[in-house]
Amino acid sequence: MIISEPFIRSWFALQSQLISGLQHAYIDLHGAGVLPGGLTVSYPDNLDSTVELSLAAQLARRSGAPVTGTSISKEDGATILRIACPMQLGEHADGALVVEVKAPPDRQAAVLQLLKWGESWLNLALEQRDEEPESEGYKRLIQTGMAQKDYRDTVTVVLALLRVRTACTRVALGYSTENGVKLDTISELGELDFRSTRVKSIESAMTEALQHGSTVSCSNSDNDTGEFPQQRRLVESGSLSGVFCVPILQGLCNPLVICFEFANGFSHESSRRAVCEEGATIVAPLLELHREQKRPWLHRLKALCHEGIQQLLDVNGRQKRIGLMVFVLLLVLFAQSDGEYRVPASATLEGTVQRAVIAPFEGYILDARARAGQQVAEGDLLARLDDRELLGERRRLRAEQGELAEQHRQAVATLDHGKAKIFEAQLEQAQAKLSLVQDQLSRTELRAPLGGLVISGDWSRSLGVPVQRGDLLFQIAPLDEYQIVMKVSDKDIAEVKVGQQGLLTLSALPRDTVRFTVSGISTMAPVETIEPAFRVEAALQETLLGLRPGMQGVAKIVVGEHRRWWIWTHDLTDWLRLQLWRLWP
Repeated sequence: MIISEPFIRSWFALQSQLISGLQHAYIDLHGAGVLPGGLTVSYPDNLDSTVELSLAAQLARRSGAPVTGTSISKEDGATILRIACPMQLGEHADGALVVEVKAPPDRQAAVLQLLKWGESWLNLALEQRDEEPESEGYKRLIQTGMAQKDYRDTVTVVLALLRVRTACTRVALGYSTENGVKLDTISELGELDFRSTRVKSIESAMTEALQHGSTVSCSNSDNDTGEFPQQRRLVESGSLSGVFCVPILQGLCNPLVICFEFANGFSHESSRRAVCEEGATIVAPLLELHREQKRPWLHRLKALCHEGIQQLLDVNGRQKRIGLMVFVLLLVLFAQSDGEYRVPASATLEGTVQRAVIAPFEGYILDARARAGQQVAEGDLLARLDDRELLGERRRLRAEQGELAEQHRQAVATLDHGKAKIFEAQLEQAQAKLSLVQDQLSRTELRAPLGGLVISGDWSRSLGVPVQRGDLLFQIAPLDEYQIVMKVSDKDIAEVKVGQQGLLTLSALPRDTVRFTVSGISTMAPVETIEPAFRVEAALQETLLGLRPGMQGVAKIVVGEHRRWWIWTHDLTDWLRLQLWRLWP
């Protein structure tokens, strides 16, 4: 594994808590566990100069023993202990550590002991990290890359972490184009000058590796320069010790090449080559995914169509694709054929004739024999109004009539013609009132005007309720004469004409259909409806057993022949035309 600068800084933070008075620290490490050229880290990171600390570290490393010294602080005159001791971090690295501590000279042994403990802790942490599976490091790399939202941020983070994982100097990424490989990014570099010789050398080396089809390596010590001249030119132009160019061809829509540059410490060892190939193979799908997401939708659509055409032309699974193409062809032909276009509408079954039974005068419900849903015959008693007041009025009028008749006879007998005329007029008036009461008594019994079904009216639980003259008490419709009332949307009403035929399916009789003919169309839609719908009436061409007024269902009016694709899509196209017209200036 590679010892990184953040790892050492976290260790410095722990040492500052253990060693009180720690002012400065400096570490210089070399070996297989650090990047080529070594690793130097200072604490704090804003030191003005580390020359003296570097010299002390070199002295301790050469002597192999701790080197100590003291100085006086210029700020407060306190004693500053400077201790430089060699460090051995197992097989990872070796070097030296220098610390400056504000403490008296008698604390020198205690500080040395704390530094030894810190070195032991550092070795233990490195051993635990060595025991960690290699896949865990790449797992964190992938998670870090996926956490980035922008493609450029993803590439920057992934290439930086990949450089650390492979212990190389730089990592370059390029994508395949029609003219070769186009350089996309170089780790730890912002903007690229694509006209520079350096960039062109990298692109040429990547193109050479892509044409070769497998990993290409080259070092400054190779004598044979004929097989991969572009790799040799890249090494020489960048003063590198060697390069690995790893092309990734399989599993990607667009092949890519990752180039690993080593300023020092390059070798053709299979382990180093395997590390670079493994890292390139792992990060390639992540980079390709983010790159595809960044591309405009039109480019993604073109790539998808190109991929679909290639799959159709592929030999594997040809029979399935031929079957799919035949199915699509048949579907297109079927869509181009003519079909019956029908306008759907909600429908209600009503009686052709509906007779109303209304209250003939003001009164009270005395008895109710029928209710909604009951079948009645012509003349059947439906309800009876209270006639007690009318009977009393009839008796009073009869008595008054008898009295007036007697007075009229006496006036005639006495030859009083004036009174006789008056009594005669009053007698005719009483007779008229009596006839009116008698007529009202005859209408207290409400009878069915025709045989059929009572479709509204239930007074059996409202006995004694007062009614006014003209109140609707019952509605009766015949059982053998029906019409269909449909509500057709305003979007389809222009297609509907009188005389057109259709089919009706009722919710109560879903297995049967009834044919009908349009007989009337309303000229305007009701204002109170939420969505404009026109009333369309139709006459039944046949009847079914079990039909009842008030049944609801779905009717479809046949309006003509159209192409099936138009039938399927005209609602959408009409809506789009309307929206375009609305937005058009």
